[in-house]
Amino acid sequence: MNRLLLLLLTIIMSNGVYAGKPKVVAVTAEPKEAAIYLNNELEGYGYAEFTHPKKNQVVVIRIECPEHKTVNSKYYGDDKREAVSFKLQQDGFYRSSAASGIVNKYFTIDIDPLYYSIENNKVNVEPAWKLLHQILLNYFDEIGSTDIYGGYVQTPWKYKSFPLSEHQIRNRVTIRDISTPKKVAFQIKVSSETAGAMAAKHGEFTEVDRIPKELEPILEELQTRIGKVSNL
Repeated sequence: MNRLLLLLLTIIMSNGVYAGKPKVVAVTAEPKEAAIYLNNELEGYGYAEFTHPKKNQVVVIRIECPEHKTVNSKYYGDDKREAVSFKLQQDGFYRSSAASGIVNKYFTIDIDPLYYSIENNKVNVEPAWKLLHQILLNYFDEIGSTDIYGGYVQTPWKYKSFPLSEHQIRNRVTIRDISTPKKVAFQIKVSSETAGAMAAKHGEFTEVDRIPKELEPILEELQTRIGKVSNL
């Protein structure tokens, strides 16, 4: 009888009926809004749990949060930890750039009368043109193309990478002279584009509403030094 009871108990335990609750592993992340993916399934924000894998299994952990570097990790079946925690690093791209609502679109500047003259119904904006070049050369090493008679100037792309980030950004300035005797004005666009490290190698950049902090002052200078922003 004792042997029969022992055999029955062994069968029950092997089937998991008497084995107790499975071991659970906790995952925590900072910041608290970080999304936690386990085996590519979203399981929570800031906190999640999974059943301890068997010895020959693995749980893939991915943690994502805007403006932070993504964390990729694995938890193997022979790992004895009951909890794992991760603190995400802020992406260097966001620390070293600023949001802007005027990049990648043309804005119009009415030129200050100090920097132009009108004679015989012809507009001369050479003083404004010279000042624009001075401003641009404070931020760019050279002017890519300029044509005072055609009313066009553009800088080459300026590239910048960031520590603790896969982002790369590039910027340039394009200016068009749209002056008439009734309205002397320039249209200006500060282009800003970004790409990941691999995409940047192939020139696969996309527009972004941010600008490197060292280029931020150029936005104000272009809007105020030669005139004032127009509603046009």
